[in-house]
Parts: sequence; C-alpha cells; structure tokens
Amino acid sequence: MKAIRSISLQSKLLAAMLALVLTAIALVAWLGYTSARDSLRVAAFNQVQALQRAKAGAVVASLESTRNEVLAFSAFPLVAQSATELLQAYRALGAEAVGDAARAEVAAFYDREFTPAVDGRLGLQSPPGAYLPRSAAGWLLQQRYIARGARPYTGNADLAGTDDSAYGRTVARVRPSLGEVVRRLGFDNILLTDPETLEVFFSYKASTVLGTSLQDGPYAASNLASAVRALRNSQNVDDYKLSDFEFYRPSLGAPRAFISTPVFDGNRLVAILSLRLPLESLEKALFGTRDGKPGGIGRTDETYLVGPDLAMRSDSRFVREDAKAFITRLRTSPLTSRTVGEVERLGTTVLTVPVTHDGTRAALRGESGVLETEDYRGEPVFAAYGPIDLDSLRWGLISEIDRSEALQPLTDYARRALAIAAALALAASLFALWLASRLARPIEDLAQGARRISAGDLDTPVPLAAAPEFRALGVAFNDMAASLRDGRARMQAQTQETERLLASLLPAPGAAQLREGRHDEPQSYSDVTVAFVNLVGVDAAQGAEGEGALHLLSDIVTALDEAAEEHGVEKVRTIGSSYLAASGLSVERPDHTARMVDFAREVVRIVGRFNAERGLAIVAEIGINAGPVTGGLVGRRRFIYDLWGDTVRLARGIESDGVTSIQVTRAVYDRVRDEVAFGAPFQAELRGMGSVELYPVIDAPAPAGSGVAGSGVAGSGAGGSGGDGAAGGPSGTRG
Repeated sequence: MKAIRSISLQSKLLAAMLALVLTAIALVAWLGYTSARDSLRVAAFNQVQALQRAKAGAVVASLESTRNEVLAFSAFPLVAQSATELLQAYRALGAEAVGDAARAEVAAFYDREFTPAVDGRLGLQSPPGAYLPRSAAGWLLQQRYIARGARPYTGNADLAGTDDSAYGRTVARVRPSLGEVVRRLGFDNILLTDPETLEVFFSYKASTVLGTSLQDGPYAASNLASAVRALRNSQNVDDYKLSDFEFYRPSLGAPRAFISTPVFDGNRLVAILSLRLPLESLEKALFGTRDGKPGGIGRTDETYLVGPDLAMRSDSRFVREDAKAFITRLRTSPLTSRTVGEVERLGTTVLTVPVTHDGTRAALRGESGVLETEDYRGEPVFAAYGPIDLDSLRWGLISEIDRSEALQPLTDYARRALAIAAALALAASLFALWLASRLARPIEDLAQGARRISAGDLDTPVPLAAAPEFRALGVAFNDMAASLRDGRARMQAQTQETERLLASLLPAPGAAQLREGRHDEPQSYSDVTVAFVNLVGVDAAQGAEGEGALHLLSDIVTALDEAAEEHGVEKVRTIGSSYLAASGLSVERPDHTARMVDFAREVVRIVGRFNAERGLAIVAEIGINAGPVTGGLVGRRRFIYDLWGDTVRLARGIESDGVTSIQVTRAVYDRVRDEVAFGAPFQAELRGMGSVELYPVIDAPAPAGSGVAGSGVAGSGAGGSGGDGAAGGPSGTRG
C-alpha cells in the first residue's frame, strides 16, 4: 500500500491512461470479435439453409420427373403389348423339361462366379444354392441368358443368349423397340413381373433376377420384391411404389432403388414394370456443376440424403473428389473401422455411412431447421436439414459446411485486430506519457462516463470540473449523452409504432414476413380453416349511396373484425363487400375449424342485427373450407397479405343465390358434425372445381325481425322461411 502511495501522480495517471486505453482496445476488439462471430454464424446458417432448400427442390423435381416418366412409359401401348407376348412365351417355356446338364451349367455359374463375387463384395457367406431359380422357365432362361451370357457377369450387360424358343424369338422382336424407349428416357434396365406368380419374366439387361420369383425366390426379401408385391392387385394405372436403396445382389451388391408401376392392357393387369431409380440424376441434383466443379457455397460444403435407417442414400462429395484422402480422413473419425472398411471396399457411402446427429433425426420426423453439430467425419459443421417425401418413402436432406471454413474470416480478423491493438497500445503509451502530467481527476470522470455509455447507461451525467476546459468538456459530454438518450427513446417509440401499424394492417404471418424481409417467400400451411363472406346488397341498401354505402360497409367490417378477434379468427383481407378470414394460420389451434363455424354464426347475427336496426336486406353468403393453403405478401411497395390454393378457391366459390347461408365442405363437416347441426348435404357445381358436396349449417340463431331465419340459415335469406336448412341449397357457381 505504501509502495502505491509513493508512486507519483504522473505515474499513476500514466498507468491509469494506459489501462484505460488498453481496456478500450480490448473491449472494442472483443465486441468486434463476438459481433463478427455471431454475424458469420447467422450468415453461415442462412447460406446452408438456402442451399438445403434449393437442393431439396432439385431432388424432389428429379424424383417426380422420374416417377412421371415411369408412369408415362408404362402407359405406352408398346409396353402392354410386349409384356403380353413375353408373358405368354414365358409361361409356355415353363412346360419344357429341364435337363441335368442345364441345371449343372447354371449351378456352376453361381458356384464359380456369382456367389463368390456377391459374398466378397458384401462380406457374406451365402449357403449353397441360395440364388438358384425355382421354376422350369427360370432354369432355362438362366442357362440361356445368364450362364451363357457375357463374362464377367456385371448385371448390366445386354440380354443375349442362345435361345431359339418362342420366348427367345419374342425377346429378339420386342427388345429393340423397348430399348429405343429406354435409351430415350435415360433408364438402364426394365423388369417385367407376372402379377399372378410374381416371377420376373423379362429383364432388358442380363440379370440374375430373371426367371426368379419375388414371392418366395432368392430375392423375395428385397425392397424391390416388397414394392412389386404391393402392386400385384392394383387397379389404378397411376399407382406406383418407390423401393428404397438396398445392396441389390443381382447387381453384385451395388446400391439400387426402383420405381414400380402396373401395366394394363385395357382394364386387365398384365405385368408389373420396375425401373431402376437413377442414382446419377439424384447426385446431379445434389452436387450440380459450376465451371466443371461441384457447385455450392464453399470448399467444404456438401449435401446428401439420409434414409430411415440413418444411413446415407447418396455419395459424399469428398469420396467423389478424392476417395483415398476421404478414407484416410474417415480413419480418424468416430466411424467404426468396420464401417470405414465397407466404404473402402464398396467405394461408396450409400447405405454404409451412418449420420446420427439431431438434424438427421429431425428431418426424418418431417422437421426443417439449422444447427451446429459434428458430422459423420467428426468435423464441426453448420448444417441445415429437412425432409424429402415421395410416396410413402421419406428421406432426410442435409446441407452443411465446415465450421472452420465458415468462420475463417474471423481468424483473419483476429490477426488484424491484434496487430492494430499493438500499434494503438504503443501510440497510446507515448501519448499518455505526454498527457499524464496535465490530466488529473476530471479525465478519470470522463473515462468512467464513457464506459457507462458503452455499457448502455445514458442517464448518469459526468461530474463537472472546476477548470473551464474540463468543465466545457464535461458539459459537452453530458449533452452528447442526453442526445443519445433522446435518440434512443425516439427510435424505440418509432419501432413500437411501426410494430403496431404492421399488426393492424397484416395478419401475424404477413407482418413477420415483411419484418424479416421475406417479401417473395410464400409460406405453406398444412391445415387452415378459411371462410369467405360475401355481403350481397350493401350497395343497394336503402339510403346507402356514395359515402353512405362506404360508412355502412365500414361499420359492418368493424363489427366483423371485433367478432373475428373474439373467436380467435384472423381477418386476411377485404375486397369491396367480400371478407376473407382464416383460423389456425398464425396460431395453431386444435379447434380452429369449430372457431371458424362459431365466427360464421356470429357474422349471420351481425348482419341480421344491421338489417333489423337499419331496415336493410343485406345477405351474407358464407362458405367455409379447411385444408392446406399458401400465404404471402403481394406487391412490392404497397403490400397486402393474401391466401391462395384450392382450399381458398373452393370457399370463395360457395354461394347461395342471394340467401343468407353458412355452407361448409365435407372437410369442415367431418370435424364439427358432433357439435354443429347441419342440413342434408347437396351437390353444387363450383366454377373450376366441378361438383362439390356441401353441408348447410341450420342452427345459427338470428334476432327477430332481422330477415334471417333462425333454424334454417343455410336455406333462407332476408324475409325467407326457416325450413330444414337443406331446401335452399345452392346449385349455381361463383365467378
């Protein structure tokens, strides 16, 4: 303590000023570092999320395109005719005797070539005869096209053999025509299966699945067989099944997935067509190309698919770029040595590499989002995830970038900040040495004030020194703090006013979309109840012309807005005398459909009250529907929020020919029929929608003298009779 007291004031001031300057530099550097880190994290998350969404769209488009091509191919008359002829010849072949020499030749092929190749690639020990055919036709076809086919066997060679039977002549006649279509559509093989016996009676390529039964044959446990069995009784030409990737043994264990669909000759199911899902097109959608190199957002980003078993369904970018370096990297990863060995032996990450982080599991639950985690290599990454759905199959699609690459600018910033800090510290030392002899307590007061402002405290002024110079500095400092305080208060008030204005003009999703700058990003909602209220007769209301009609409409809309808020319903927009409302849009409610029906009843009561009080004859035509909708902002400068989709279009199309009514679709009826009384359903022709079954609500009360019947709202208008609610069902269409 005495040693400190013995230090001169100048030395104390010098030490204090140095500490202050260095602290300020460190604080600014740290704040800059954390701010840059957070900004880079947000930017990285935004980038990988945008990449994931773009790749998801490309993958879905590729899968849907392949599905559509398969369905179109199965509908070709050529396919049905060829399948009929081939199946007839195949069944005839089953009547031929199979000699011992033929059986021995086929068995030798499996024992010497096929089984060792499959076992070696997949690490299996298949029992003797595990892959042999069971039927006479199967033995003969395997002898003539497989055992005597091209060598070595690959599962991808052209079907060629020594077959002079009726089946062989049929194959020679139809295969060129089928091949031309296959090449034009980009497929590499066709499998045709008998829907009765589930025997594969034709393969465009020489494959060991030819002549085997997918019911109880050697490949009956495959994903392909499960898909084919699911289609054997199909009566729908557009039916299809997608079988997930598996180590497909007829292709020597290569990963394969198939799309299968029925083939009809008229109304008769003649075959089940299976075509391999091209992994190449999926990987093209995932990787893309940019100047001949993989396209993405960096050197280490990649996008891949993951299946329900948490294993990859596409190759890693890194195994494609440098397989040897990738294997070396995997040896230091959390993956087991067995998994790394499989990747090295098979040359692919498909079905071999597990991806088990939380993002993968969330994607397979149908969720989307971003997270910071470790990937399958043990590398910290920023990842975005989401589901890919087709038929009953769901994959997860993961996009990620290494954390080290995403935050590389932060490392560069730290180096520059350190160099600048050292230079500033040296300059500050020299300056403090000169200034310390002249500064005393007032400078410390100012320093403390500066620290308070940097911490956000703008309410505590600095003490004013007696010396004129320091006093003037203190006054200026306090004025600055007051100015900052006033500016902050004005900014907060403006922000609150802006938020209030947004909330009054747009529904919550629209306000959030505008606030976040996502003007051109419509959002899909899986289940929303919408009501379209058409107020008929406002313009023709007695004494309501010009401004009078506007005031009347304003009063009605204000009453509807209050009713909507009371029932938990959101007004989407009004156009003229039409009112569009939604429930379950911004807030997910399990009872959003019931709330909307209650709101519609209240609308009927409101219109009835206006009619009774003002002597009017306004009619409220209300259509309610529930289902998926798409919502978003419309416009560039002056925004409105709107909903669209078949759900909204159907609700808008419901009308009752000038009769106050509440009419709902079957989707709404099924949800609230135990709570709401309905009249008999009827069919209404809606423009652009065809015939739609509607249900009139018949228990919406209306005040006496309102011109709206109480028990028959769906079937009566102003001054109409109540009835049973069904007699007045509409039959027209709404434009």
